[in-house]
Amino acid sequence: MAGELRKPVPGLVLGWCLLLGAVVCGPLLLHRGFALVGDMVFVPEQPWKDRWLGVDGSVPRAVPGDAVVSVLTQLVPGDLLQKLVLLGLLSGGGWGMARLVRRHGRTAQCAAAALFVWNPYVYERLAIGHWALLCGYAALPWVVAAAERVRDRQPRSLPALVVCVAVAAATSPTGGVLAGLVAVAVVVLARRDRLRVTALTLGCVVALNLPWLLPGVLASTRPEDPSGVTAFAARPDTGLGTLGSLASLGGIWKVAIVPPERGALLLAVLALLLVLAGLLGAGRAVRHGDPAMTALALAAGLGLALAWLPATAAARPVFEWWIVHVPGGGLLRDSQKWVALLALLAAAGLAALVARVQDLHGRRTGVPALLAALVVLPVAVLPGLAWGQLGRLQPVEYPSEWDVVAEVMATRVRPDEGVVVLPFEIYRRYTWNRSRAVLDPAPRFFVGDVLTNDVLRLGPDRSLPGEDPVAARVGRSLRDRRSVASTLAREGVGWVLVEKGTPGPTWLPDGIGRVVHDGPGLRLVDLDAAAAATPPPGWRSFVLIIDAGVLVWVLGVFGLMLARRLRGRLLEQEGSSLGARPDRPRKGR
Repeated sequence: MAGELRKPVPGLVLGWCLLLGAVVCGPLLLHRGFALVGDMVFVPEQPWKDRWLGVDGSVPRAVPGDAVVSVLTQLVPGDLLQKLVLLGLLSGGGWGMARLVRRHGRTAQCAAAALFVWNPYVYERLAIGHWALLCGYAALPWVVAAAERVRDRQPRSLPALVVCVAVAAATSPTGGVLAGLVAVAVVVLARRDRLRVTALTLGCVVALNLPWLLPGVLASTRPEDPSGVTAFAARPDTGLGTLGSLASLGGIWKVAIVPPERGALLLAVLALLLVLAGLLGAGRAVRHGDPAMTALALAAGLGLALAWLPATAAARPVFEWWIVHVPGGGLLRDSQKWVALLALLAAAGLAALVARVQDLHGRRTGVPALLAALVVLPVAVLPGLAWGQLGRLQPVEYPSEWDVVAEVMATRVRPDEGVVVLPFEIYRRYTWNRSRAVLDPAPRFFVGDVLTNDVLRLGPDRSLPGEDPVAARVGRSLRDRRSVASTLAREGVGWVLVEKGTPGPTWLPDGIGRVVHDGPGLRLVDLDAAAAATPPPGWRSFVLIIDAGVLVWVLGVFGLMLARRLRGRLLEQEGSSLGARPDRPRKGR
């Protein structure tokens, strides 16, 4: 994407990106509290646990993102952190895209930023609560820009790439893989030292993904259920079929959170045409030998294939075999997430198309209006993303009783002591959260090894088995109402937390334990049993050492970047002050 730069207006473009992010976040920015939707769970202060690094033997689905959040909530209140994260990923993603295509001018920048931030992919992932995945998505334009500099062997370019990929990998495993794919795709097209540059980039990508990769390989959990491929395969959310829905940047498996606009055929067709316009611009750039656009096209093709193929009967068995037999293969489940790579290409290509139209027809009557329409068209075809998805992201406060129970547990529950939460389900519908479905916040709110059911209910008569063998044994005992006390003690459970006001059974045997707290929303029961603590995995220390090494490396690289940039600014200021100093007249004799 190199070439002669136009004259962009950074302030105007940055303001546009901030406006896009602010309008999407909407009510969340105006009120205190938390947007608790789907898998998006933030708490006031998230206590530290081994689970956040995956060294407790559990499936590292949110590693190391939970570790990052746990550390940051010790410094910033959780609700403020959530606001900063969501506004930052939306506006930062748009700004990164605008910077990536800055040579095309400000109109093209605004169009690309709008399409990258305001599309069905962002809507659906935000509605399902996948904020961590969206952090990785937002980092992709920055990764491309940094990888271009590495490909072109510019000085001190690798540290910037390390930091950009680290941001994506630090929030979610999928984010790390997406960033890695894009980085390698860009540098593999290097004209000189291709093998060395690619190997160096690939090594950095693998190292930055080790914090989740190692626990995923070493954890002794149940194998993935092959039915997950079908359950989480892409689905048509428009009248355009599965492939058409994916090509228009939608197609998520959970139909309940699909934006209403996707049901209108005209809006769905316009969304598809917008993406096709971006692909048209990208195709022209590829034909003219743009290496970065070529790399993005290859990555987008792979992403679209990974998103669509699991939905086909012919390819489904291959993916089922993969997720069962390959460690970490579960990443290919929920296949629509790979459409992120297509969104990246479409946004960059749209900028190229806008610039081309400006070059050829910029002075013709009606062309400026057409280009302005391209800038706002992403918003026009998906108005439901505005204002926190029309109120879906309305923030709420946790009941004060949660803080009371958290203080009790902080003084009485050991960090490695098991706490079972009832109802024994993974999602909640609290009345104080407007009955929105949300992942149980208890594991992040309270200390202890908080155990919830990881069986995923996909419908009244349909569920997907979990992967935690401890949760399976506890769940079976509670369901059969047999040997509950002995099962809990054997599994290291010393406490039971009952959450009231949410659907599901809360049965416990009569006389089991001692009630420590019983309020309108929570009941805490001490089982008064010497629960056997579950020993940590034997590889825990090894993974912690690797994690520490990766952290020191990334922080060191980031610190070195800041120091060099600060030194450069100081030298520039000294040079400008010397250049502005007038020459003193010489004194005559």
